Amino acid sequence: MNLTLDRIVIIEKEVTTKNTVGTPVETYALLKTTFAAVKYTNGETEFNEGAQAYTDIDFTIRYDKAVDYKCRIKYEGIYYKILAIEAIGRRDGMRLKCVKFEL
Repeated sequence: MNLTLDRIVIIEKEVTTKNTVGTPVETYALLKTTFAAVKYTNGETEFNEGAQAYTDIDFTIRYDKAVDYKCRIKYEGIYYKILAIEAIGRRDGMRLKCVKFEL
């Protein structure tokens, strides 16, 4: 993998916890902080019941079998949802195709 992994990203994984009354609650917990290559691929504004801006971005990281579709990426204070995971080489790395989303 001949990419420059020069950006720091935080990967969080969805977990189920219980609130104070014992009801299951979906939340995110830190999985890892790692280096990544970042590439902005597209951006657009969709007009439905208002304007919604989308930013498509690819993060390339070293392979980690714990990273899956239950994860989200935090980069420069913004959260990104994983839409696709592509393997690079023989588990050398992985490209995470993501879109920015609002919390």
